[in-house]
Amino acid sequence: MVLAAKVVKNVAVVSKTSVIGTPALNEIIDVLTAHFDVSLVAPARHRNCKDLPSLQAVAFDKQDLVLSLGGDGTLLTVVRGLRKQMPILGLNLGGRGVLNELELGDLPIAVERLKSGDYYIERRIRLRTKANKKTLPDALNEVYLARPHHDVTPSFLLRFLDRSMSSKMDGLIISTPTGSTGYSYSAGGPVVFESLEVFIVAPVLPINRIPPVVLPVQDIKVSSNSAFDVTIDGQQVFDAKEGDEIHVSLAPEPALFVRFSPQPFKQLSKLLSENVIQQ
Repeated sequence: MVLAAKVVKNVAVVSKTSVIGTPALNEIIDVLTAHFDVSLVAPARHRNCKDLPSLQAVAFDKQDLVLSLGGDGTLLTVVRGLRKQMPILGLNLGGRGVLNELELGDLPIAVERLKSGDYYIERRIRLRTKANKKTLPDALNEVYLARPHHDVTPSFLLRFLDRSMSSKMDGLIISTPTGSTGYSYSAGGPVVFESLEVFIVAPVLPINRIPPVVLPVQDIKVSSNSAFDVTIDGQQVFDAKEGDEIHVSLAPEPALFVRFSPQPFKQLSKLLSENVIQQ
């Protein structure tokens, strides 16, 4: 679903740690402060910006959007760290920046479009995960359930649509369409159109051949006959014990991304060789 945009006046900026103090960050801040009221999230600081102690201090009633400066990891951290979801614009200062909308050279044109409200907001579904009634951070990309050691191959039991599927395997990836170009892709999962509301389940090295499957949005339950790790977006890891049941469902709040033009399968195009996907 595409949401209406508004004229941007206030911007919160979150920067990858390695970018702090670099000429690139100073250049970006100089451009932004010439047009917007800018708040900078700690630990970054700048004399022309207001200080915000953390992402938790960012609020939609005070800032119109969040600018994420870094790579995909920075953007994933921003999405999880916000107290309430609000529009996020990713500017790539990392590697491929599959999830980001802008490169550094795009900033001047982007600023003008933000000032005039000439952009749109795209919704991306997220995953809500509960382990023993404890709610874990919502995942934009995936929830990865995997054995923590290599001495035992666990048997994972997956339940969905009143069906059960069980096999020994190294792990199981449950991803969103956004995450279909992440770990799920590496495990042989399909690349799914980003704005769809579906879940992708990709077994990791199962002893019995089980293909990845695409499911309608619904509750998924997973357990194992031995201890395993539950990893959120490849960044936060939680322990689960034998017999613990993990519930994965649709998160109540989608992520919101600033877009300037429709680019179907933009993430896939960044993964493939140049000119494979043509406009």
